[in-house]
Amino acid sequence: MEFSWETLADTLAESATGIAICTIIDKQGSVPRGVGTRMLVQADGSIGGTIGGGIGEHDIIMQARQAISSKESLVVKISLAGEQGLDSPAICGGWFQTLISYWSREERFLAEKIVLKLDAGDPITLLEIISGSSGFPTGAKLLLEPNSGNLLAAFGVPDGGKELARAWQPEQKHGVLSLKGCQVLVTPLMPRPRMVVFGAGHLAIPLVEMASWCDFDITVIDDRQEFASPHRFPRARKVIVAPMENIRELSLSSRSSYFILITREHRYDDMLLRQLLGTPYAYLGMIGSRRRTMSVKKRLLDDGFPAHEVQAIHAPIGLEINAQTPEEIAISIMAEVIAVKNRPLH
Repeated sequence: MEFSWETLADTLAESATGIAICTIIDKQGSVPRGVGTRMLVQADGSIGGTIGGGIGEHDIIMQARQAISSKESLVVKISLAGEQGLDSPAICGGWFQTLISYWSREERFLAEKIVLKLDAGDPITLLEIISGSSGFPTGAKLLLEPNSGNLLAAFGVPDGGKELARAWQPEQKHGVLSLKGCQVLVTPLMPRPRMVVFGAGHLAIPLVEMASWCDFDITVIDDRQEFASPHRFPRARKVIVAPMENIRELSLSSRSSYFILITREHRYDDMLLRQLLGTPYAYLGMIGSRRRTMSVKKRLLDDGFPAHEVQAIHAPIGLEINAQTPEEIAISIMAEVIAVKNRPLH
């Protein structure tokens, strides 16, 4: 399971010792995970998330447990060069640098504020001190409003973080920056991607399960109450019985929404497309044969929908892997969704 801010908030609520968050801040060569990857470590060595596994992660966990014991944050550099034979404990050949940030129980309010903002669909920017002058200890934290730069909360920073907050500008890139003589890790935190599955048939069951593994916030919608029931979709946050003719009032659209149209009839897909086109979303896919999906697209074009929007519909949905069963089709859909979610921004 990947690291989550909800897990951090819940863990801090129950922890007497505090925890450590280990974040990769730099790397070189062949390293399993990228910069920005986080892992939660508790005092007993249990973890949430992974920064790549293997001997490198083991070393970081040991260092994190020491950080919890001393209640101090630190930066650690791990080499994975080792001997390049198959019997080597580290055969990747690179190195990575990790900020091990101690979070005390008193810092739970920061985690809770992050969770509240993200649950509301609002992005937030986290600043963490890597190194700096006296008064700016490693591991100190600030939360900023990403568009205005307004200070929302801080912990462990002089003057409540106001001076450092004023030094950061919203147009600055994220990553490791130099602010007021400090090295600072700037991380834009975005709401979880939302997957909205229209159609609660057999295919939806493995699809929702797989989407939950990938940390999507999942909503399932169908007009049949016997299909749209929570016991069929325990991994979905919302299961809604609603007519396909009027879904606008459900407020489903955002730039982090992934719409999956797998209804039982193409007339429902057509209804949905006419309501979703022109709204913000990250992905819109429709199931069906190439001939039938082309027919739906042609009707939309004939009715005046913009060509660039119609052509951007992923139809037939999913990557072409010759999938046959509901589980295989779900894999092809998730593969395409993940490819869209993780594609580089230009």
